[in-house]
Amino acid sequence: MAETWKFIGIVSLRLFASLLCGAVVGFERKRRAKKAGIRTHCLVALGAAIFGIISKYGFLDLISEGSSADIARVAANVVTGVSFLGAGVIFLRNRSVSGLTTAAGIWSVSAVGLAFGCGLYTVGIVGTFGMVFCQYVIYRPLRKLEGHTPRQVQARLAPGEGNLDSFIEVIKSIEREVTVNSLTRHPDGSIDIVCGVRSPNDPVVDIVDFMKKHTYVTQMNT
Repeated sequence: MAETWKFIGIVSLRLFASLLCGAVVGFERKRRAKKAGIRTHCLVALGAAIFGIISKYGFLDLISEGSSADIARVAANVVTGVSFLGAGVIFLRNRSVSGLTTAAGIWSVSAVGLAFGCGLYTVGIVGTFGMVFCQYVIYRPLRKLEGHTPRQVQARLAPGEGNLDSFIEVIKSIEREVTVNSLTRHPDGSIDIVCGVRSPNDPVVDIVDFMKKHTYVTQMNT
């Protein structure tokens, strides 16, 4: 297919729309301190859109020549390929499975990308709003309905003014339902803190990543 300016504009619009909607979904995941954040969702949506465009337009010359090539095969294999990518964010820790929602989001955002790649703007936009609704709007009501029990977060903070306030502020930015159960100040200025946090089955934070970002946290477990 000849690449006219009109075609380039249409393709650019589809890729930009998929990128934007991927960022919207990824932003919600990033706010919950998930590993797969804005960049991951943007790349999955953009890649799926590219595959959709290739599947739709890349083989028209073969069809015009009378070939019986299956032009939908590229798009169909995106579903399988992204499934393996999503499986990489599912973990089993302490007999508790985490990452299922993020994996489902990656899988679904690839469908959004394919929709934009094929020119189905309404499907892509409604799909994006549906994902945000499932992952953000009904998150807290469902959690209260399911009655999740509080999870304990234990940490030791290095001596330093403001470390305690900073730690509590960071935890609340990740998960707002936080209560301080106990607080122990040691002679050297370090602090042991135990917080109760209401959360779903997945861990509140990734401990290794959290301690790298906040070096005043010397010990931590959930």
